[in-house]
Amino acid sequence: MNNKGKIITFAIIILISIGGLLCKGYLSDEVYVLNEEENTSKNTEDTINKNDGAENSSSSNSNEANKSEKDVGVKEITVYISGQVAKEGVVTLSSDKRLADAVEKLGGLTKNADTNNINLAMKLEDEKHYIIPKEGEVIQNNSDSTQVTSNKDNNNQANNSSNNATQSDSQGSKININTADLKELDDIPGVGEATANKILSYRDENGEFKSIEEIKNVNGIGDKKFENMKDLICVK
Repeated sequence: MNNKGKIITFAIIILISIGGLLCKGYLSDEVYVLNEEENTSKNTEDTINKNDGAENSSSSNSNEANKSEKDVGVKEITVYISGQVAKEGVVTLSSDKRLADAVEKLGGLTKNADTNNINLAMKLEDEKHYIIPKEGEVIQNNSDSTQVTSNKDNNNQANNSSNNATQSDSQGSKININTADLKELDDIPGVGEATANKILSYRDENGEFKSIEEIKNVNGIGDKKFENMKDLICVK
């Protein structure tokens, strides 16, 4: 083979080698890109799965928390209902129920129940006895029973108690001229030590005062002095 043929052969070999290298590099790049996309897709899928798992876990925890909050403070209680109900008896129900729920379990109210004075919305207490009154009935309660009256009646009772207490306090702050000593009598407006001694002497001679007006019989106490002291004295 002459030199020209050798050169041509050598050039062809070089071109084939270069072409092979170029093809190898191209295929290698293509494979690398495909692997990168697959890895990215896989990572994305793993991230989505993790997020879904976190959301499911969070949702589950939230549901459990809501359930726990709902159950807090709710328990079963047992009460006894008597009086004007269809069937008297013991009822067990959850603590968030009202008197109306307990009455319903016993068949409801009778036609004689005092519906105007029954507070069916009242909360129930465990181990209590609730008495449903009939119209016009006043029930004397013992320590374990409760008459289910309305707030109106409760307010009236509270007002009456308050008025009685006020009257008692007012009466208690007055000076009892039948038992007062010299110093107490001396504190009465218009009564000095001399007049106080006269009151004591009158009481010793005539006994207890029958009314506060009788104090005007004491020498030195007239109508004017009596007007100034009448709201501050009493007889018992």
